Amino acid sequence: MDSVRVQILLSTWNGERWLPELLASLERQTFQDWQLLIRDDGSTDQTLRILLKWQAAYPEKLAGLLLDGSHLGSKLSFSRLVEASTAPCLMFCDQDDVWFPEKVELQYTALRRLEAQYGEESPLLVHSDLVVVDQGRVLQTVSFWDYRGFEVNQRKQAYLLNNVVTGCATAFNRAAAQLAFPLPVYAMEHDRWLALVCAWFGQIQPLPHPLLLYRQHEDNEIGAEPATVNGLSERVEAWSQQADVFLHRFGEQLDAEDYKLVEAVAGLRHLRGWKRRQHILHHRLFKQGVLNNVALLLFA
Repeated sequence: MDSVRVQILLSTWNGERWLPELLASLERQTFQDWQLLIRDDGSTDQTLRILLKWQAAYPEKLAGLLLDGSHLGSKLSFSRLVEASTAPCLMFCDQDDVWFPEKVELQYTALRRLEAQYGEESPLLVHSDLVVVDQGRVLQTVSFWDYRGFEVNQRKQAYLLNNVVTGCATAFNRAAAQLAFPLPVYAMEHDRWLALVCAWFGQIQPLPHPLLLYRQHEDNEIGAEPATVNGLSERVEAWSQQADVFLHRFGEQLDAEDYKLVEAVAGLRHLRGWKRRQHILHHRLFKQGVLNNVALLLFA
């Protein structure tokens, strides 16, 4: 399957409890022109045994298994997977989720429609809603977007402070992969950085129906809990650092107004107290929702 149309990028780490259910859900996909590209992040349980057993059963479905032994964390592990990928359509995959049978088909079809409209050279991303369940697959909420209060049709500027794109619910094209990766060290997360790049230089299309079960449990690196004021100041620092990296990588491609806006976000980490609040108000660096902005001004 040298010309496979979709590569599913799976980063694993001590996932023996969850992997069989995920892999079974991939096997049930209605669209079968896909391969799995896997990187293990230094597992010490039975994860590798499960993967090798699956490889033996479905050798034609494995594009590669990257085993460098390093524990990089999900952000850099997924970056390595994107760098190793070759397919025109890529999808991030978490080891503890369960994909609905139509996920690959619907997201691939939506991405191809975007390419027909905007061209294959434009960085394009589609993403869907998610059903949140607990570790025993007990329903928590039928809409992750509603639960988090996401306004998914947001302007590109909003992605500097907000992220409404969940990695395991995305599909993106080769142009997006080439522009956004390798991931900068100070990118907040692989999905957040990818969404930021696609929002500014391409297109993002939300698909309103959930296409997977998103499992919320104690081992989630980043879960589905609503954001709180705790750690807000640290998140502002992270937004600022990411904006600075964005400016250094893409500054020459921005017009004067956009450059000034990104520079304003990048400058937040150098300010404290009232000066930071003045800066936020002056440059209108607001998040989604009135309460979020009140919290931003009070606790950032």
